[in-house]
Amino acid sequence: MKVAVIGAGLSGLNSARILSEYCNVDVYEKNRIGGLASSYCTGTYCIEAFYHHFFRSDSYLLHTLKELNLGNRIVWRVVKVGQVFNGRIYSLSTPLEILEYPGMSFLEKIRLARFTVNARKRNYRMFDDVGVMEGLERDVGKSLTEKFFLPLLRSKFGDNFAEVSYAWLLARVSLRSNRKLRGEELGYLRGGFQTLVDALSENLNIIHEKARISRSGKWEVNGRKYDAVIFTAPLDGIESIAGIDFEPGVRYQSSICLLMGMNEPFHEDIYWINYESEPFGATIEHTNFMDFDDYGEHLMYVASYTTPERVFERSDEEIFRLYVKSLSKYGLESSQIKWWRIFRAKYSGPVYEKGYLGKITPYRLFDNFYAAGMTSMPNYPERSMNGSLLAGKEVAERVIEDHLS
Repeated sequence: MKVAVIGAGLSGLNSARILSEYCNVDVYEKNRIGGLASSYCTGTYCIEAFYHHFFRSDSYLLHTLKELNLGNRIVWRVVKVGQVFNGRIYSLSTPLEILEYPGMSFLEKIRLARFTVNARKRNYRMFDDVGVMEGLERDVGKSLTEKFFLPLLRSKFGDNFAEVSYAWLLARVSLRSNRKLRGEELGYLRGGFQTLVDALSENLNIIHEKARISRSGKWEVNGRKYDAVIFTAPLDGIESIAGIDFEPGVRYQSSICLLMGMNEPFHEDIYWINYESEPFGATIEHTNFMDFDDYGEHLMYVASYTTPERVFERSDEEIFRLYVKSLSKYGLESSQIKWWRIFRAKYSGPVYEKGYLGKITPYRLFDNFYAAGMTSMPNYPERSMNGSLLAGKEVAERVIEDHLS
């Protein structure tokens, strides 16, 4: 049996890795191996093009790392997070810092704490058809919604924020929060996730071509015949396949990420800072998470979300100057910056809008044609490395069940 896997992101690589134990597999990738987990390598180290970390709850990711003999590279750290209010950065990492934060009243802080505790007890899937603004205003009130949650929603979903399902927010709070008294605990892979991508792709036959899929009896990719095809690229690409009538029904958001190497830190110790009204949503200072000595320089991401129609609207130079000008208000000086790179992802994730649960992509779409990735069930209602790897595993198991069992 011969299988073609379209896309060499985490879902594609993991499905190909598992299937290669049973049959012949070709992986097609026109861009960089690793997808959203791909890295920029300086010559002395590799760092992800888009910021990455993981959580204790990411059980399949942790299992896979150990299976690939990468378990000894796992590092757990407690990090500090912050928020801008009235032009000033405040740390919101410890209970005392939260109590002293001037952006909310004491009563609002009590409501926020109660919301966080209750969110962990709820079945978030029950709120798939509830709008995030409706759910928040009911549970925490309009004032706290507008003061605290609205800037976060705008930075994540842009103008689509009002369409987002309450299930997304509840799941993000309940599944992705492991707060200690000193801050939030996150995981990382020493040496970067390039080591995971390398381990997943080892011994795979990766064909660096744009995949052109057709069907004449069997499925064909670039003229090569296959018994089955696994499509792990964004679903919009399926519409261009001859003979397929498929409407994904999923809206995507795009991301723009500025990565900077610096000779001085931007902030003394905060890893993640959310912003109120800047052209970006957050700064993520990687070397306030992982050791400076691992890189020999300070590393920081400046992250923003937009739409597929606008992701290439500005040049790299325009984005860099715009972001740095805004950050100068918070103390960043251009002399601190040694180098910079802009990375863009036209399809960085779905818009988890109301009713999204009914739009999740099944693993088997057509006869001998399968799909897996960011719109699969393991990535509901939040895309993650854990979900993408698990989607790759589950689609591989479906192909094995249909063809090899």
